[in-house]
Amino acid sequence: MNFIRIILLTLAVLCFSGCNQNKIIKNIDYIKISNTNSNNYLEFYGNVKSQKIADLSFESNGKITFIPYQKGDFIKKGQVIARLDGELYKIQRKEQLALLNSAKIKKDRSQIYFKRMDILHNSGAISDNDWEEAYYNYKNYTQEMQAQKEKLAYLNKQISYNIITAPYDCYISEKYKESGSYASIGDPIVRVIAKGDTQIEIMVDSNIVNKLKLNEKIIAKYNNKNYFGSIKHVSNTSTNDGGYLVKIVLDKNYQNLKDGMTLNVYIPQKEKYSAKIPLTGIVFEDNEKWVYKITDIKDNIGTIKKEKITIGTISNNEAQITSGLNENDIIISKDTDRIKPNSKVRL
Repeated sequence: MNFIRIILLTLAVLCFSGCNQNKIIKNIDYIKISNTNSNNYLEFYGNVKSQKIADLSFESNGKITFIPYQKGDFIKKGQVIARLDGELYKIQRKEQLALLNSAKIKKDRSQIYFKRMDILHNSGAISDNDWEEAYYNYKNYTQEMQAQKEKLAYLNKQISYNIITAPYDCYISEKYKESGSYASIGDPIVRVIAKGDTQIEIMVDSNIVNKLKLNEKIIAKYNNKNYFGSIKHVSNTSTNDGGYLVKIVLDKNYQNLKDGMTLNVYIPQKEKYSAKIPLTGIVFEDNEKWVYKITDIKDNIGTIKKEKITIGTISNNEAQITSGLNENDIIISKDTDRIKPNSKVRL
């Protein structure tokens, strides 16, 4: 009797197990893989790197009489950008040049006279007093000429406070004042951006960084406009977040790309990339990455197969599939903890 009970119990367990294995999973989320990235690009978010930007101002107060440039104009290094009213300085400088010239003439004449007196003194033809008078006249006129030079240098410095010159080859990105307006010391007059390469910085994951090569061409996109450039630097060490810094230089200086702007960066790849899939559909196990693929579909019922994959970039909780899946594959996109290989699922 006990033997019969054991047999019946065993059969019941086997039946229950078989029925459980044949249980069809319903209401599961799934997606169909499509090769949406037909141009075969890796996509990243990049930031325009800080460029050499400066707000230029006068070191003096006054009325602006010269500022002929407009936003976007190119200015060469040392070229005058703006000037204050300097008529009074022009008169003072003219007067100072005259004083300096007069002092120089006196100094040159006294030097010639002293040399003549020095020869006569050495021959005993004149007294020591005559020699000393000629010597001190020469020294006094020399000091007077030096003093006039210093006054002119000081005046030129004051005049320079009335002028704004380009500190480097640059473009005017903002113009704050117009000709005829009053400017105080330190008031910004124009903002300039140095001429040079426009740079973009992106961060990439460790599984991507080794695929990048110096001088590899890229495409950046902002407001539906394309910009072209190439990779110029790939860091050897990762940041605290585990990413690697990549610097990109665009092929020319784009004035509409401002410091700190965020834009999309696309790096062409040789491998075929499938569509992005949500991270909730990826199983991270034994240092590998897997998905549950639905195969052998018949009458809207399929069988679950566990498939190993590799991924590329991760952004917005989605991962780019680099290998392991093909176009039109169907995978479970969430609730993977409900899934076991060889289970049945209803689509």
